[in-house]
Amino acid sequence: MVTAQSLKDQMQQKISDVKDIVGGMDEAKASRAPAAGEWCAKEVLSHLVGEESAGFWDRMKRFVDEDTPEYDVRPGISHFEQRKNMSLQQLLAPLEAEYSGIGNWLAGLNEQQLARKAHVPLLKETPLGEYPTLSQWASAMINYHLNDHINQLRALAQ
Repeated sequence: MVTAQSLKDQMQQKISDVKDIVGGMDEAKASRAPAAGEWCAKEVLSHLVGEESAGFWDRMKRFVDEDTPEYDVRPGISHFEQRKNMSLQQLLAPLEAEYSGIGNWLAGLNEQQLARKAHVPLLKETPLGEYPTLSQWASAMINYHLNDHINQLRALAQ
């Protein structure tokens, strides 16, 4: 069973992983895409920070604040165009703040809150189904989405 505290602990580990990986990169390497059409490390970080108007945390809160909110998930958007002149540290700081905040927020939730659902049509054909609980959504974001991008950053750091 996934607990609120375990979600926080997992999130903290992922933040630490990201910091360890990008901490050793210089700006030139972090700005260089491995091939045309592929993301550089700074673009990956920009994607993880999310939209200016509705970050990852804002979307997570909707599970608790609204009755079965609908999520129009659009994968593969980096939000990099408006951030391309930012340094690695300028991208890492909001990511760390956002994800640490999410971890702390998740740790304070009770079982009923973690069991609240959202409607995510994109997930209809996945094991989560189109009505994941907050616990399922957070676990998937931490252990699949975030983990995939951490692996992408590791490859870019080579």
